[in-house]
Amino acid sequence: MEKINPKVLVLLVLIVFTHLIFNQNLQLHYDEAYYWVWSKNLQLSYYDHPPMIAYLIRLTTLFSNKEIFIRLAAVICSTTTIVMMYKTSKCLFNQKTADITVVLALAWPLLEGTFFITTIDSPLLMFWSITLYCLARGLILGEKKFIYFSGIALGCALLSKYTAILILPGVLIFLLLTPSKRHLLWGKDVYLALLLAMLVFSPVIIWNYQHDWVSFAFQFHHGVASDKQINLAGLGDYVGSLLGAANPFISIPLLVFIYIKRKQILHDPRYLFLLSIFIFVSLFFAYNSLYKFMEANWVAPAFIGGVIFLAACLAEYNIKWVYRVAIGLVLILLPVVKMPEVFVPREYQSKIPAVNAFMGNAELYHQIKINDIQAGDVLLSCDYGNASRGWYYLNLGRTYVLSNFKYSNSYSDWNTGLQLPIKNAVYFCDGNDAVYLEQLKVYFKHIQPLATVGYHNSFVNNRLYVYRLSN
Repeated sequence: MEKINPKVLVLLVLIVFTHLIFNQNLQLHYDEAYYWVWSKNLQLSYYDHPPMIAYLIRLTTLFSNKEIFIRLAAVICSTTTIVMMYKTSKCLFNQKTADITVVLALAWPLLEGTFFITTIDSPLLMFWSITLYCLARGLILGEKKFIYFSGIALGCALLSKYTAILILPGVLIFLLLTPSKRHLLWGKDVYLALLLAMLVFSPVIIWNYQHDWVSFAFQFHHGVASDKQINLAGLGDYVGSLLGAANPFISIPLLVFIYIKRKQILHDPRYLFLLSIFIFVSLFFAYNSLYKFMEANWVAPAFIGGVIFLAACLAEYNIKWVYRVAIGLVLILLPVVKMPEVFVPREYQSKIPAVNAFMGNAELYHQIKINDIQAGDVLLSCDYGNASRGWYYLNLGRTYVLSNFKYSNSYSDWNTGLQLPIKNAVYFCDGNDAVYLEQLKVYFKHIQPLATVGYHNSFVNNRLYVYRLSN
């Protein structure tokens, strides 16, 4: 049996270790801090999302809560995603396709991004890729036990993010359009696998039942517009972000080969299987983009099958320049992203978007800790992001977000630990909206502004507004 090309293996190991080394130099993004807080408050599910990310972070931080161990969850998930894409390519096609798949996966910016920020997309991509592999073995190769394994994997994907449900319409389309596989719709195996998926997902159903279905409702309204007014500019933004975030040297050749092989696709179950899911998910979000902004990462899992299809086409036609240029582009950008202080001219460093999310926050909270917090103070913040970073970097125990604040999210569930009225508290936020102060007046008689803390360098100019509260 052929093994992975040594050059491809070296490339994979090099990129994974590059992320591991440099991840320890980045402070936590507010989403990462929020999921870390989840991991310290394990539940069946949460207001925003299912719980898988919390469970994974809990495992990787058993012995240390340092940033690198929080991000270890992301590195494990992303590496596993690539391995499963490799295995799916190899079982459906050949070794050459599998090798090209790894290169394209490493050149895929949306997957690269999951290496250095731990979000719900990390486990979603991992379990989506595992589900795809099991479905390929079960539906295409006829190994019945893998149909059942796919049900378990799908359940885990649903525990990661609700959009995993979009795998099912794609599979249904494949079965309907493939005469040799259509009989599976009348057998028990597919439905028992679905039952397994629901059993794995049942903790989230139970939690939602106990909380008036709040998480399902929140995500539905987050992703589907209530006002059905067509906005063609939204579709344009979606297509543009889709092509760019997927690497144009992946997305454009993929679309070209779908057109070239449009007739063959319907007669090759391997192609049809991979593209039924890819096309359905892509069109689902394209339709919704007509009415509401769609984030590029929402469609990301669909590209797992798309990348494998593209790799098969490049292997068949022996086209090498596509994946070489694609990975070359990423290898050029990777050190710039990881070491901007070295590769970005100083006059442009402050122009890099979103860098403030990864720099300077630990310093802000250190200033608050030594200058403003007294024994017995309750810690409060204005939203889940600020509260979570405060919880992590202050390292003084629980931080609260009062339930009348708009973005309290899962923090509302944890306010049962507050004893009202609160005698003394310190409040901090990265914004100083007058509405926030009015909301604080509901709970406190005295609101005293303290010195605003700041942190500035050539990349960021961060600040926190701080108040002492008392009754």
